[in-house]
Amino acid sequence: MASEFDITDVAEIEKTMTFVCKKIIVEGIVQGVGFRPFVYRIAKKYDLCGYVRNTGGRVEIVVEGTRSQIDRFLHDLKFERPPHSEIYTLEAEDIEISHYSDFSIIRSNVDTTPSSILVPDIGICKNCIEELSNPHNRRYRYPFISCTECGPRYTLIKSLPYDRYNTSMDFFEPCTTCDEEYTTPADRRFHAQTVCCQECGPKVSFTDNSGRVYSHGNDAILECATAIDAAKIVAVKGYGGFHLACDAFQNEAVGLLRKRLGRSQQPFAIMVKDIETAKEFVYVDREEEKLLESSKRPIVVLDKKEDLHHLEKIAPGLHNIGVMLPYSGIQQLLFQYTSSSAYVMTSANIPGLPMVIDSNAAIEELSAIADHYLIHDLKIENRIDDSVIRCIAKNPVFIRRSRGYVPHPIELPFKVRPSVGVGAELSNTMMFASGDKAYISPHIGNTNHFETATYHSEVFWKFSNLTSIRPEYWGCDLHPQFNTTKFATENGGEMVVPVQHHHAHVVSLMADAHIERHTKVIGIALDGVGYGADGTVWGGEILESGYTDYKRCAHLKPQPMAGGDLCSYYPERMILGMLKDIIGSEELLSFPFELKHGPKEAKMVLEQLNKNINVIMSSSSGRILDAAAALLGICKHRTYQGEPSMKLESTAKAGKAASFELHPLISDNIFDTSSLLYELYELKNDHSVADLAYAYEDAFAKGIAQLAIRTAKKNKIDIIGLTGGVAYNEHIACRIKDEIKEAGFEFITHNRVPCGDAGLSLGQALVASLKKEESKFK
Repeated sequence: MASEFDITDVAEIEKTMTFVCKKIIVEGIVQGVGFRPFVYRIAKKYDLCGYVRNTGGRVEIVVEGTRSQIDRFLHDLKFERPPHSEIYTLEAEDIEISHYSDFSIIRSNVDTTPSSILVPDIGICKNCIEELSNPHNRRYRYPFISCTECGPRYTLIKSLPYDRYNTSMDFFEPCTTCDEEYTTPADRRFHAQTVCCQECGPKVSFTDNSGRVYSHGNDAILECATAIDAAKIVAVKGYGGFHLACDAFQNEAVGLLRKRLGRSQQPFAIMVKDIETAKEFVYVDREEEKLLESSKRPIVVLDKKEDLHHLEKIAPGLHNIGVMLPYSGIQQLLFQYTSSSAYVMTSANIPGLPMVIDSNAAIEELSAIADHYLIHDLKIENRIDDSVIRCIAKNPVFIRRSRGYVPHPIELPFKVRPSVGVGAELSNTMMFASGDKAYISPHIGNTNHFETATYHSEVFWKFSNLTSIRPEYWGCDLHPQFNTTKFATENGGEMVVPVQHHHAHVVSLMADAHIERHTKVIGIALDGVGYGADGTVWGGEILESGYTDYKRCAHLKPQPMAGGDLCSYYPERMILGMLKDIIGSEELLSFPFELKHGPKEAKMVLEQLNKNINVIMSSSSGRILDAAAALLGICKHRTYQGEPSMKLESTAKAGKAASFELHPLISDNIFDTSSLLYELYELKNDHSVADLAYAYEDAFAKGIAQLAIRTAKKNKIDIIGLTGGVAYNEHIACRIKDEIKEAGFEFITHNRVPCGDAGLSLGQALVASLKKEESKFK
């Protein structure tokens, strides 16, 4: 009887049974996420021999076995990888067989690669939380508990590869038991670089505000919790820097913290014990809950529930509040010991300066603010602020992209040469780009301050080393006097490309939305102020934009800013400038101004405007919204960046579409914002402040949308996008979106990069790289 077994089947079987050796290079988020232990386990599962090691920013694997075994190994490598890892590329090649006797994790080498980088800090995992609360576990109540799936990563790294000797954990020699866990494949801490315990790891201390130590270890955390219950203010050292903490429900403590910090109105973020606590006083939808409980643990800006007078001091005059969940062992333990279920948890720094990270510096710099300190002896190599996210129409948008997300890369829609964007002057970040990846730095802050400018320089060199990106091209702001511009010029020389502020915003949006290289969009850039190509101050712009060029097609009416930047602090000055040609001086001066020097100052400002002395013309969107907030009596003096506009939005949130509306006036591609403010002035005594605020924002948004739609039709462009700080205003952003989509256009907005100035460094980097590359072929 003839066999049905085909000769080709025999060949296939022989092929799969052939003994081979493969070298595999994996690039991606593969360090600090338990990737090597994972590789070890699947190699042992399939009886493979060889090794795995870190090499610079990559992982190198050599495996020997049959092709069938290796194929199954490669399948698991791709599809069963650790939850926090990402594979960008996986290259495998046959090499000569070396006859390894076993599979092992070997010592890393120090090759540098630009395609991979360390994982961000990861919030404490459920397994570690359970051990932390288990009296029978040897890490019971040990605050530095972590494993391969959680704990600090970026904040303690000095250089790659990610091994203990390259981190601040190198100072702590593992005890025998920790070392056994580290070398036991079945253990959750197998090759966890942060492995430690009560015996061998970092220690916590509780001190008074002069640094005198009261207690250590668990007693220190217990005393800290007791102090918070007693309405004290405590500076708590975390993984990425110090926080100032107090009981969020004790108004006396919150008020004292405001007084000591000099932050009379700026909202504080709060940390709550658990998601159930959050839901007691804020609305949390499914997407927001997912963000709160993610391993990244960002601050999520959430709408307050009604009649929460006991939390009014946390975010005065605002309808929302920033909320986060505990992400470290110290924070978990504090909530176990205190009677409070919510703390104010705000970055510990003098306004405008970098967050404090050193214990001795904290005791010196914060002694007039903090009553006590909870400190530890683990060195913070890289400071990092908490990330802040707000969902706008259910779309998560970054306000600050930092802890939990940095240094995770952003995928670009095309490849670029190594480049850097050095960022804006105020809400500063830097962006390093190479190939199809871009790496945004942590929040840096206001580089007008010497200390922050110094920190900006430190972050540049640190990030350049971690990413292995040596910039060939440098993008900076067009403003020649910015410290960031000077930094780029001093270090980048002839490879520096100045980029107009709002063009950088739009290019950042285009890359965020994965717009292809040669596509044009109509970009709506709405923010405070930015240096314009004509030497004036821009801020409400409609640009026809590509990645390397743009045209200013429409904008808000330029308005006079008497005293320049003084108008951003005293928005009533904008009212005088915007209405002086419409309302007579006598009537205008009868308005109840609350300027710093009273009625005399209002008269002086009017004279200044009439004589054009120290007056700057600006199309700023921020100043237009500030003026409305001042006119309606919502906010007449800015104490923190964006305050008048934010409070205008919160007031409008309580308003509704009424029987009246305001009418945007557009002529010659210019939106007449004086006319809009005058309409508001005429109606301000006839309707509620909330309804007026709603109507003003609505008309502003419709006017902007009309400008963009007209421009898109004229230039035959199908895509319209919104960027800039005003894009955080949910009412305005949603109205613009609705108008544009109703007109039949594709609408794009941010979701991976901040809308505001913290995101424009991406645009700078891309413009610089692409422009310089184009110039080579001209």
